[in-house]
Amino acid sequence: MNLEDYFQSLIDECETLKNRVRHLVNDAHWPTDGEWKESVLRSMLRRSAPESVTIGRGFVVHQDGCSTQIDVLIYDNSMPILYRDGDLVFVTPSACRGIVEVKSNTSHAEFRAAPKKLADNAELIRSRSSDFHIFVGFFSYDLRTANCQPFLQALNTVAEGQASRVIDHVALGSNALIKYWPSDPSTDRATLGYDQWHLYNLNRMALGYFIHNLLLSVSKKLNAQRETTWFPRNSKEAYIESQLAFERAAQQTFPADVPAAASRRQGRG
Repeated sequence: MNLEDYFQSLIDECETLKNRVRHLVNDAHWPTDGEWKESVLRSMLRRSAPESVTIGRGFVVHQDGCSTQIDVLIYDNSMPILYRDGDLVFVTPSACRGIVEVKSNTSHAEFRAAPKKLADNAELIRSRSSDFHIFVGFFSYDLRTANCQPFLQALNTVAEGQASRVIDHVALGSNALIKYWPSDPSTDRATLGYDQWHLYNLNRMALGYFIHNLLLSVSKKLNAQRETTWFPRNSKEAYIESQLAFERAAQQTFPADVPAAASRRQGRG
């Protein structure tokens, strides 16, 4: 079993599929091209998602309003659905298990603006759900820069010091992955107050890590330290390029069980 080759084959698959619609319409209809790219990621997630969740798109609705449209919406099948028509779904915050925003391409300037909508949606869901631990991800097929360090500060800025606004997984092109660690990944112990984003250069494996971290996040029975089959043998900490501490607002803390949950899900993920 060679998970590095498998993860790299996922990038090859994306490269084959992502521009299929654009080859037919060129630049005649960019929204259709964007919708196709969102559907490609949803299809790849569905292949391995547990039956306890469904991968769709849509809105999270609460008594006072609703989220903006969510490109990839993962929701709990044991919860009631407000409305569903094909992929389009309207769910309550308690039913949501993860949200992902999908972009075709990202630059420094675009990233400073794009994640705000995602952070707004994360805050809405986390503040109204009984489960704080939803997956919040940003995925870009391509990247217009070789320097990814400014993305770390952009994530810190958009969080506005609030734990509920933290974006915990970002995949940028083939190589770059950013993951938020409430607890230090280098130790098995819960380390209160670690709270850092790590930036990795993963040699065409960013998509594989992103997908498998999402699957572990929505599958609560899995433990990343024991389920070592999910990640390559070599820890991605060997590929870390930079890190940045989350600047939380005064008196702002995660729920008490977050570091323990994060510790249980470390290992190679």
